Amino acid sequence: MKSLAKVAGAGVLLAAIGAGPALAKDPLLSRMQGNWIGQGTVQNSPSAKPERIYCKISNTLVSGGSALEQKGRCAIASNSGRIKGKITAKGQGRYVGSLDSPQTKGPAQLSGQAKNDQIVMAAKFVDRFSKRPGTSTISLSIGDGTAYRVVSDTSNILFKPDKK
Repeated sequence: MKSLAKVAGAGVLLAAIGAGPALAKDPLLSRMQGNWIGQGTVQNSPSAKPERIYCKISNTLVSGGSALEQKGRCAIASNSGRIKGKITAKGQGRYVGSLDSPQTKGPAQLSGQAKNDQIVMAAKFVDRFSKRPGTSTISLSIGDGTAYRVVSDTSNILFKPDKK
């Protein structure tokens, strides 16, 4: 079953897998720090109609700027809940992390690679409702600090700075 986890894998995202030595401030992750409002679409299953999704996320650089902690909420008409995660730069364009969302039983595990201004991560998770393992690909397209986009198999969310 496709799920909000794949979105928020947002996405929004993500606790580090193996801390290792701290790296310097990561240029991609640093462009996503701050408070963000996200809007877009998501499908909760392959046969479901796309629904509007709204998110409010706070991204904080930690570990000397080599990791990004994310906390917030995402809501759709049929479901809403807390998002909590962490993405960690491991060097040489590699990233790992985890994402806990309303659709996953435990955190989704993330790993991937960056190229140019995009991080593409594979997500492995257990669906909270079906109790079955699932996978997804999550792409983070990172702009110049004025926006970023999270796209997965079942979602597309554009995040812009929260002006409050």
